[in-house]
Amino acid sequence: MTISSCESEVTRGMIFSQPEDPLLRSVLSLFRVAWDQGRVLNRTKIAKLLYLADLSAVENGGVAFSGATWRWENYGPFDPAQYRVEDALVASGLIERTQDPRNPCGEVRLCLVEDIDAPLDPASLTVLGKIVAEHGDRSAAQLRDLTYETAPMVQAQTDGERGVLLDLNRARRRKQYAALKERYRARAADRGPVESDPGVGEDLLAEMAEFAEIRRRANMKALGEE
Repeated sequence: MTISSCESEVTRGMIFSQPEDPLLRSVLSLFRVAWDQGRVLNRTKIAKLLYLADLSAVENGGVAFSGATWRWENYGPFDPAQYRVEDALVASGLIERTQDPRNPCGEVRLCLVEDIDAPLDPASLTVLGKIVAEHGDRSAAQLRDLTYETAPMVQAQTDGERGVLLDLNRARRRKQYAALKERYRARAADRGPVESDPGVGEDLLAEMAEFAEIRRRANMKALGEE
């Protein structure tokens, strides 16, 4: 969807029901959730919170829902399509874009200015709500650092290639491995330490001594010495 068609969709009023663009739905829903929880958003936080929401959904056996194509860019996971969605929402009057004069880097803040419903489905909205509740009060830099610790980003850094697609399924596999390892540890703990039988050594020595003469005679006979 182009910027113009995205803006057209918003201005026609479809945004209040179910817009066709998944990323548009997700970004708008994030603004609604942030509004409800009293969180402030900027471009970096929008990208990182949506990425963490996708990652959480995949990690727990679902699918990514944001509509973003996540790649390792200069500041972690990002999809340039976010600019298109931002411009469309600002043009529609639903979102207000301001530049923080106190921030030396010229941070661009964005906030919802219309009371609208979140267009995401309930399950995805629940995931998004949990992510915002858990991480929404972090700064953009803290969120960036957090995303760099996730399994897809760790692998991308290991490969050393910026711009590569991030494999979100890696997070699910890591969680499954961690759960398997935890089950093994729990079973090992339930079994308790392996204890030796204090009398078994003496019994073996006595048995060996008892048959020592029989073995000696058998060997001599086999060698023709008897």
